[in-house]
Amino acid sequence: MNILIPYKWLLEHLETDASAKEIQEKVSLCGPSIERIYDREGDSIFDIEVTTNRVDAMSVRGIARECAVILNNAGIPAKLKKQDLPSSNSLSTSTADPADEAGPLPRIINNPKFCKRILAVVLSNVQRTPTPDWMAARLRQTEMNVHDSVIDITNYITHELGHPCHAFDYDKIMALGGEIIVKEAEKGKKFTTLDGMNYETVGGEIVFENPSGEIIDLPAVKGTANTSIDESTKNVLFWVESLDPKKVRFASMTHAIRTTAAQLNEKDVDPELAMDVLLRGVQLYQELCQAEVASEIYDEYPGKRTLSSVKVEKSTIDKYLGVELKVEIITNILKDLGCEVDFLKNSITDEHRDPSSRLSGTQDDITVTPPSYRPDLEIPADIVEEVARIYGYHNLPSVLMPTAIPLSKPEHNTFKLEERIKHFFSDIGWQEVYTYSMIGEELATQSGTPVEDHLRLQNALTDDKVYLRVRLIPSLNQIIDYNPTASRLSVFEIANIYLKQAQGLPLEILGLGMISTKPYREVKGDLESLLGQFHIEDIHINLAAQSGKISVLHGDENIELGEISTLKNGRTSISMSIAQLAKVATFHPSYQPIPNTSSIIEDLTFTVPEKTLIGEVIRDIKLSSTLIETVELKDIYNQNYSFTISYLDREKSLSTSDIEPVRKEVVWKLEEKYQMKLVGSLN
Repeated sequence: MNILIPYKWLLEHLETDASAKEIQEKVSLCGPSIERIYDREGDSIFDIEVTTNRVDAMSVRGIARECAVILNNAGIPAKLKKQDLPSSNSLSTSTADPADEAGPLPRIINNPKFCKRILAVVLSNVQRTPTPDWMAARLRQTEMNVHDSVIDITNYITHELGHPCHAFDYDKIMALGGEIIVKEAEKGKKFTTLDGMNYETVGGEIVFENPSGEIIDLPAVKGTANTSIDESTKNVLFWVESLDPKKVRFASMTHAIRTTAAQLNEKDVDPELAMDVLLRGVQLYQELCQAEVASEIYDEYPGKRTLSSVKVEKSTIDKYLGVELKVEIITNILKDLGCEVDFLKNSITDEHRDPSSRLSGTQDDITVTPPSYRPDLEIPADIVEEVARIYGYHNLPSVLMPTAIPLSKPEHNTFKLEERIKHFFSDIGWQEVYTYSMIGEELATQSGTPVEDHLRLQNALTDDKVYLRVRLIPSLNQIIDYNPTASRLSVFEIANIYLKQAQGLPLEILGLGMISTKPYREVKGDLESLLGQFHIEDIHINLAAQSGKISVLHGDENIELGEISTLKNGRTSISMSIAQLAKVATFHPSYQPIPNTSSIIEDLTFTVPEKTLIGEVIRDIKLSSTLIETVELKDIYNQNYSFTISYLDREKSLSTSDIEPVRKEVVWKLEEKYQMKLVGSLN
């Protein structure tokens, strides 16, 4: 994700003399990447890329916090400024005529399973003032629309502090029943968003409803028209919620509503920020809209979280960084990041400690408790990474490998072969896919290899990614299952399979997997066309019930390439070894001089019994005589098959008498072996 931050706005939260260029250079080395600096309306605008796990940095204040830590450690004085916000206990209430004031807070019925925190306050006598120039300029600089103060304050605060907030028309809420019910949506309920777009729930979204079941908000994503601010708004219900991030993501993606609020909330924005957002909102509404506080602050916080402490040994940090840092440096970095740090020097008693530290006779433990806005700090490796990036990867020692760089090349370089296969299949309508090398028990069972003969991952993240696969076909078959509306679909993949060995690492074999809903004959034809691209002609498929081994004659050696099968669901699959194919594949045909003699070409038609393997028939015809150069299946009508046979002798021109015994041999062989009947007669 990228965020635009004006330099002057950043300096309202960051105390430093660093120029925009200095900030770009230092911060990009150790934190979010400042990709560009734009000049807009008299200010420098940072275009900053923030990784998706760092939602805490998706705001002006979040970037200011990062800048303060990084600049300080780079030797440039910097400090995060304290926010000047009103106290939640000292907010004034309205002194206007009670008849003009908004009433009490609406009744809020929360479901703690879905909503971790709700903050709300009623603001009365809100004036619809124009957005001041300074705020309008910042909104334009960050590519946001400008409306008026009542609306723009919420967008401004979201960008400044990084937690979305919302302004309801208070009077509309009360007119619709005076209740906000947090619940999971039922399927088929219609609602209209504040931009006039109509939607219908699919079921499972989190919505706010009134007592009669009408949807009055799609929270954390977008407001609805029936409770939105308009020209007649006088009283505002200023609202901040923290929903289940998975539910926010589901609602946003299901309805294709991608707002800034949704993108922040779906990444589990810190609920602790909510109070600062509410207080900042009250402050701006009072300053810009002359609003008056007409209720107490409502704060329901059932989902308060406490982040677990992470214990890491100093020796582990030193080992990963390749340099021994002083405890004070490590501690200061982590404290600057907002962590609580406890340091303890212990004697060696724990057998699980890092062996590299046992030479000293002591073991240094560092216990780190992350701040609420850094839930991504969960394991020791996360702590090591934070220390490394703030200290500066560029400050770590560069050491050459203690041994020579290996110069051995792979035994089989099949890149050109793989590229040719991929282009050929895509040209004839097949689709290349990439599937996971890790599979679940169901696909492992479908492979035909016992599950216990699969390599099992010790640290599998999910139940469907437990075993290393031994075949590609089950994964490809699943891809077609996922596309039931495609009546004709052919997919292929070139990837490794992993075979268990008695000792050591698994045997990795690069394979080609193909599966199609096309008829078996068409798939077989595609395979033969592929092999023809590599000038492989003597193809033999030893079939039994349309399943069998694929081999080719290469010199005097019969090389097995793989197998072709008809699955129980009627689909045709092919598995081939890329290494075996590479042995027989050539990218250029062998030179064949043009013969001085001409061919004799004729058609023979036979009535063929059902289930006869035509590939075997063609092969036997070709092997009947050295004078037979080519055999092709020309036509099929019912059970009558016509074959075009080309006869050629490169030494002399053939006559009818030369080919007559060959023709008789072909007819006799097909009648004896396959019970085929020649249509017509030889005379």
